[in-house]
Amino acid sequence: MYQIAIGNLSLSPAFTVIHGAGIAAPAFKATCFFNFTSGPFVSEHLEIELKGTSDQIESFIAVLINYFHLGSLTVEGSLNAPLALRFQRQADGPYSYAFLLSPSLAANPGSYLRQSQGSKLITIHYTRPNYFQGPKTPLPVSGLADPEPFTEDYPIYNHTYPPDSFDSTVSVNPAHFSTSLPAPLRLELKPISAAFNLNSLFIGLHHHKTDVGLSPFFFHHDTITGGAVLAEPSAIAGNYRSITFTSPTWETCFSTTLTSDVLTKLSAFPYRPFLRLFAPHAYTDLFFKVTVIHGISTIHTTEAVYSPPGYGYVLLPSLNLPPGPLFKEAPPASLTFAIQAFRESGAATTITTDYLTLFPMSPGAIFYAFYPVKALFIDDSAFSRHGFRESLLTGESVSHSRIGPPLVIHPQHFNRLFFAFSNNADLMPPLALSQLTAFYYPRYALL
Repeated sequence: MYQIAIGNLSLSPAFTVIHGAGIAAPAFKATCFFNFTSGPFVSEHLEIELKGTSDQIESFIAVLINYFHLGSLTVEGSLNAPLALRFQRQADGPYSYAFLLSPSLAANPGSYLRQSQGSKLITIHYTRPNYFQGPKTPLPVSGLADPEPFTEDYPIYNHTYPPDSFDSTVSVNPAHFSTSLPAPLRLELKPISAAFNLNSLFIGLHHHKTDVGLSPFFFHHDTITGGAVLAEPSAIAGNYRSITFTSPTWETCFSTTLTSDVLTKLSAFPYRPFLRLFAPHAYTDLFFKVTVIHGISTIHTTEAVYSPPGYGYVLLPSLNLPPGPLFKEAPPASLTFAIQAFRESGAATTITTDYLTLFPMSPGAIFYAFYPVKALFIDDSAFSRHGFRESLLTGESVSHSRIGPPLVIHPQHFNRLFFAFSNNADLMPPLALSQLTAFYYPRYALL
């Protein structure tokens, strides 16, 4: 090992070298006693041999205790300075970090007698997450707007339509990142469109051993059935579907066929269907649900969700596609995916749509705004922090509540990130533009 240091990430100066290049008295050398387990956390200890004057040793121990204190403040959420061991395997090589939880400091029996003679052996006992994490690393993405790997300010729109090269999704090629464990993401999204503030935000992720493209996820007027197709330049793809019904029971409004090939690519992961409403309705008693049909038999029905008046979209309940744990001994059967609506009053009801998305939630995160923002929005899954920042130095705050697990990319798989966001009026304008910059933190099982 070229160098081992201990300290607090995100502080400067942040680390004290305890082994290898750059070591200074009283630190002499360190020995890590790694343990191995399949669990999420591992308990270990580290021995540090000190050689120097008694005052130097005392000062070194005081520095360690301060590192521990700053780490505990980070766990409480009042500081951003995680306590870590930092490893560098070769000169000029990247750093890897082991984050220390609940550290305790001990000394060998009788070491107090030797400190006055210029030496002391101390031990740090700790628990750490069962991985070693690399530095924040730019993540190249590509899509319809730019098929080449792109590392900064990729244009993200509020819909995906291939003929016009609009993207609400980006692909990550496994050849463009390196990690042996699923790696957490840091996503930075900057609203660009005039008069557009970021309200609710939805981020999803799909991964597969091959590049599955766009066809499993996005459905426009020409791949949806139900109602009548009406031409309108402001609609996505220049058309939308409209259906009017008068019924006191559930009515099938729109449907599409999920072929065997599509369902194979969806991999039985969970998805939340997004139905964009071309014209928001004004009804106060309207509900939606999804039914999945094989032949003439309904095999899955979601719970009903209320559709608030004035909203430009319907977020339907999550479901696995295909539903249920198949044997995976043969390709899945084709299914009909139907969106149904119910109006309590039974009065005449008109619903319009120009866009349906099967939004991946494996994993996925939803951000509900306390107040809409136009500044740079950041979600950092490595450190479980999110918020917005008005500039590099000032204006950082939390503007949204986050629901969902950390967002991670999977090694040796094609990963695809999905975005959808609403504005102050709870609409999802298709041409609302944001810029995406993505990073990842490589994680390794072994140093």
